[in-house]
Amino acid sequence: MSSARCHWLTPFAAGLLWLAPLAAHGQEVLLLGGFYTHPPIQADDDRSYAYAYVYQQNLTEHWYASYTYLNEGHITGHHRDGHSAQLWWRYLALDRQLALSLGAGPYLYFDTTSHQPDGSYENQHGVGVLASAAATWYVGGPWMLQVRFNRTWQTSGFQSNTLLLGVGYQLDRDHLPGPVVGSASRGKDATPNELTVLLGGVVVNDFDSDMVFGGALEYRRQLWRYVEGTVSYLDEGSANAVRRRGVASQAWVSGAFLGDRLTLGFGAGPYYATSLQVSGPGADPSPSHWAGLLTLSTSYRVGDHWLARLSWNRTLTGYNRDTDMFLAGLGYRF
Repeated sequence: MSSARCHWLTPFAAGLLWLAPLAAHGQEVLLLGGFYTHPPIQADDDRSYAYAYVYQQNLTEHWYASYTYLNEGHITGHHRDGHSAQLWWRYLALDRQLALSLGAGPYLYFDTTSHQPDGSYENQHGVGVLASAAATWYVGGPWMLQVRFNRTWQTSGFQSNTLLLGVGYQLDRDHLPGPVVGSASRGKDATPNELTVLLGGVVVNDFDSDMVFGGALEYRRQLWRYVEGTVSYLDEGSANAVRRRGVASQAWVSGAFLGDRLTLGFGAGPYYATSLQVSGPGADPSPSHWAGLLTLSTSYRVGDHWLARLSWNRTLTGYNRDTDMFLAGLGYRF
């Protein structure tokens, strides 16, 4: 993988890895939806849907950390999304049922842009800043509601605003209302080895977003508590713009919840294409076989050894052929 690609992966990976030792504290997951707005780029007004997946980890009464996947929708000439690790400060009111929060952190973004009449485009990558303000209402039981405003800044590209509203669930519970702080609950040590077969759809990140069939074979091993490693073989199918197969190695931050039945994890690492064919407008005549791979994954144990897994892989290239792989499969732990 090129040194330039490593350069913009490093600050985001570091921001996630420091969360791993803190997983003994209260955890929360949220799904948010809303809209994006920005001063016009090429049209009178640019508005679009937006949505986010959020994992929050409580550190103290007034501090917590979060991971966010933010999709900024489709505006004129841009399809942009990204990942962010943020540190938050909050004020608790109304017997800890209302939390008012401010947070900020690095934003690793991906933008499909420069759409040309001949069908060519660019996949731009970079690191900016995501600053957020949120109000969270703990409505009772494990459920919560959140309204959140996000602002992004980048040295290149464009700034954006998103306003989101959604629902959350506390994976830890306590006798007190509001966020759980300092929970001693910890999942069991995961079984050291896992072999999983996954199948699903592959989408090239262009302005057509056609889907083809693909799959993966993955070996996963726990290295330390909250840290895993994987080696995978990926087949990205036969899209018109790119046909790619190869091997990837990733390091993971992963946590187990609900009595170790549920896992959530984020992985990043290099991806080498053993077979690569690029075609279509703007195709690079000599593309690099090296790329980056980012993955969000969740699994659920359905027995002592068997599990179901969902994974979303984002392939990051230097030749404008990024892809998303949406995969589901069955695994065996041993």
